[in-house]
Formats: sequence, C-alpha cells, structure tokens
Amino acid sequence: MRMNFLESMGIVKTARKEADSLILARVLLRKESLPIDSEKFVELAKLNKVLLRTASRLRVPAPVARAAKDGATEAWELYDQMSRAFEERGIPFVLIKSFDSLPDIGHDLDFLVPSPPEFRRAKDLLVTEYRVRPQDLTHCDKLVGKFSCYLPKFVHDFEIYPTISQLGEEYLAPEDVLKHRKKENVNGREVWLTSDVDGVLIRVIHAMFRHNALKLSDIIDFANMTRSCPSHEIIDGIERTGTQDAFLFYLSIVERFLEACEVDFPHVTRLREEAVRNFGADRLGFLGKDRLVLPYRIPLPAQVMVFLLKAARDTARGRLGSAVRCWLAPPLLLLNFVNALSADRLLKKVW
Repeated sequence: MRMNFLESMGIVKTARKEADSLILARVLLRKESLPIDSEKFVELAKLNKVLLRTASRLRVPAPVARAAKDGATEAWELYDQMSRAFEERGIPFVLIKSFDSLPDIGHDLDFLVPSPPEFRRAKDLLVTEYRVRPQDLTHCDKLVGKFSCYLPKFVHDFEIYPTISQLGEEYLAPEDVLKHRKKENVNGREVWLTSDVDGVLIRVIHAMFRHNALKLSDIIDFANMTRSCPSHEIIDGIERTGTQDAFLFYLSIVERFLEACEVDFPHVTRLREEAVRNFGADRLGFLGKDRLVLPYRIPLPAQVMVFLLKAARDTARGRLGSAVRCWLAPPLLLLNFVNALSADRLLKKVW
C-alpha cells in the first residue's frame, strides 16, 4: 500500500505531517507567521477549510485566493436562490453547518427539512422546476434519505436532509431543531440558522458519526461556538442525543490540539471538566495517543466504539430502531475501509 493512502486513511500519521499541522494551527490560534514560505500550507489550509481565514498570513497566491472568494460568492448566490424558493413556497428549513466557518465555505449547502411532506415538496421542486442533476449517494446517505444535487450553472452541490444522522439512528429530534431555529443577519442577508446549542451538537455528531474526522475549522469553530453557550445546556443536549462517549473523545482531541499550540481556552477546559463530572472519564482516552495530523482522522477502533456505546445507550432508553442501526455501523465501517483499499472499485461508496 502506498504511503499517501495510509496517511489519507489515518492509519499512518507521520512526525512530518504532525509538525506541518501544528504550524498551520498556530498561524490561526496564535497569530504566528509561517517560518517558511511553502505551497504545502496553502493546500493544507484548503483541506482544513481555513484558506480564506489564513490568506494574508500564508501569502496565498492571488489566483488561489480569488478562486476561493469566487466560490464563496457562488455559495451565497445558491443560498439566496434556494432560500427564496423554499420560503416563497412555504417550505420550512434551517441551514446546518454551511456558514459556521465564514469566510470559508465548503463545497455544499445543507438544508434540514424535517417534515416528510415538505421534504417531498422540496425534492419535487428541485427535480421538476430547477431540473437539477441528482448526485449518486453513498449507501449510508440512502439510509438517511438525503437528496443531493447540482443546480444548473453551480459548482456547489445542494443537499437536503430529513434528519441529523448517518444511518438513520436518532440524535436530535429534527423538528425541534427547526423549532429552535433563529433568523440572523449574516453577510448582509437574513439566514435561518440553528440555535447555538444545536449548532454545537450537530458539529460533534457530524465529525464523530458522519465524517469520522476533524478539520482545523472544526477545532477553532467549536472553541468559538461554545463560548456563547451555557455549559449545562450543551451537557443536557449531549445526554439527550446519547453521544456522551463521542463528546468526551471529541473534547479530548480539541484540547490536545490547543495544548500542543500552547493556547488556552478556559471555557473549553471548564466544559470538559463538567462533562467528566456528568459522564465519567473518557472511555476512549486510550485511543487518543496518536499524532496530531490535520485533518485529524478518528482512529477506526474509536469510530467503531462510539457507535457500539451509543447502541448500548439507545437500547437502555428503548430506542431499539436507533440501536439496531448503530449495531450496523461497525461492519459498514470495516466494509468501507476494505472498499477504500480498492479505490472504491469493489463497491460504490459505502460510508
């Protein structure tokens, strides 16, 4: 197996990659300048969704910075078009994650549309009126019921979700996320955003149960987002979602990076202490001894264990359907790994 594949899967985390990752993290967290001028940090910033935030310090080439800004402009245009279309037709929605890392914006826009009839209306609108190009879905995306597509003339894909999940397992009640949404002025626009607490919970759920990785943007945004949230509300939310073990491991990753960069976020430390008081010690702490390479890939054993521990909690609460789906995750994760060895030639994308 080639080294770059092993590194991309998080199996091999080299000292060189760790050193580069921490240099980039310090550029943002400590406002340090790069000790060297290297294009590799520009690419690393792209991978970690912090390119525009680091543009001046990284001396990003003008064409690269312009392309990133043009991409962000297009994402806003896509939001304007689809939010207006949904609101004109009375389809309630809330934006999830997409604008959490401004000025950087990812490759897609995600709308949560919890009501099944409204979700069908939204999908119908996209297919019949906008004549979108539907995207192939992973096996897990099909289980969740997600719809992903490209609108004509847009390079960002537009996605609608019926719930916050990976396999259809339960976390937040999606109708409650919609009920708690708030309209805020962002970039001169009125945007339907999740509540602060729901935003934190969704970030943890997506990193630990969907993407199985943390970008530098996840670490920095988490530290900033939790500043405005009462700790007890986050703790209560984590308990409701049954993600105590995943949350403790997520916190440990964030703190490891902050400590390595010699940066202190007292509210994150207090949150971790309160989480330990409520949930007990981190059961997965023994797995958090690897190198701090960005994007940080969750070790496969930890990916498996967070689902098994959630399955146990869901079973105890009588969420049997959710528990069964969590039990399905370990074999799917292993199958996804084997499939990745064949560059997805064995099967279509699983995870």
